Amino acid sequence: MNRSRSGGVAVAVAAALGVVLNLVAVFALRPVPHTYAPGDVPAWLAETLAHPTASVVSAWSFTVGLVALAAFFLGLAALVGGQRGWLVVGAAFAGLGAILNAAGTLAPIAALHVEKPVGLGLLWLTLLLDSAFNGLLGLGLIALSIGLPADWPRAHRWLGLAAGIACIPVAGQFASDSLARLLAVSAPLWCTWCIWAGALVARRSA
Repeated sequence: MNRSRSGGVAVAVAAALGVVLNLVAVFALRPVPHTYAPGDVPAWLAETLAHPTASVVSAWSFTVGLVALAAFFLGLAALVGGQRGWLVVGAAFAGLGAILNAAGTLAPIAALHVEKPVGLGLLWLTLLLDSAFNGLLGLGLIALSIGLPADWPRAHRWLGLAAGIACIPVAGQFASDSLARLLAVSAPLWCTWCIWAGALVARRSA
């Protein structure tokens, strides 16, 4: 396997790992229905304390998955042609946003071991960093979609733009349950875009 092909496969694996682990994290939080919603953070903390295993599994899955996504964004910008400036900017916004969020997604584990006021603060920090990630991801997806090569599938480019636009309002989820619920729209879009992008990079590198 040549270097270009192995790089493409690595990018595809990182995309798949990032998406799958995010799905695992969401699935693990089924017993914690108030998670990542600002309307009742005390209920989120109570549910976290009542279901520590689910909270730990979710936290680690989110964190590792977000780091994998950061690696994917960097690899995508490095391996595809196109408008280098837009690709670098897009990878920086989306990748650094993912790393920022990866630190915050471990805070619910810490909330299991501290007094209630501190635990509430940690969950608010988690929520704020997740909000920032969604806004930065949206900007990153838009920049990446603009910078992709001219011969890139048009449908994938438009999906990236749509996903980016859908992610940006979720940056306000720390202040609004309604905006938090927009994740139900934005998350499937960006997850699909990442998996598809990874497959395209792998195919083009073959």
